[in-house]
Amino acid sequence: MNWLLPRLSRVLDLLSTSMTAVVALTLLSTPVFIDDVIADGPRPDEAIRMIVSQLVNELESNRLALEADRDQLYALVNEVIWPHLATEKISKLILGAHFKAASADQRQRFSDAFMALMVRTYATAMFEYTGREEIVFEPYQYEPADRTSLVQTRIALPGQAPVPVDYAFLRFKNGHWKIYDVKIDGISLVLSYRRSYNQIIRTQGLDSLIEALRAQSGDS
Repeated sequence: MNWLLPRLSRVLDLLSTSMTAVVALTLLSTPVFIDDVIADGPRPDEAIRMIVSQLVNELESNRLALEADRDQLYALVNEVIWPHLATEKISKLILGAHFKAASADQRQRFSDAFMALMVRTYATAMFEYTGREEIVFEPYQYEPADRTSLVQTRIALPGQAPVPVDYAFLRFKNGHWKIYDVKIDGISLVLSYRRSYNQIIRTQGLDSLIEALRAQSGDS
């Protein structure tokens, strides 16, 4: 089992720059007040701004407390972001062909372990925000009847060329939109995890991957 942890760490290291870009994007977006969101749920672009508004307010008001108490930080990020994630879809895409073979219990445990790790990774990256980043939202055409939608942005980190950061949304039967992937410079984070995890599952099994994810996030 221990040999899996360095491999998972390398996966996260490769995506750390992308995660920092996503965090900077989140903190620089224009806030949208929750009262302005339609009853059936926010549009994809509004969903991002709503997440931003909540996280920025908490970070600016309670930064020292959140830095001192990571459990409080994780709970905040989980509360704000989790409802906007299509967790089952994300798990299905990452597991690929292994999803069908997995039991319902394995699917749930993988989803819980992976999302917990993402919450901790995102929360930690939040404190890398410096305020010097710049963000541009590309023109967005909302089509409420569409099944999927893409919110395209460009983010410039100091001393670097602008990087496209795109959010892929899926519309559910109740009309709510949820994020199922983030693409950094055209590279899908979900597919990147699928490629990395596929080898682990094939050689050690899904249960071994789940336990490694739990250990990586400190939830063991």
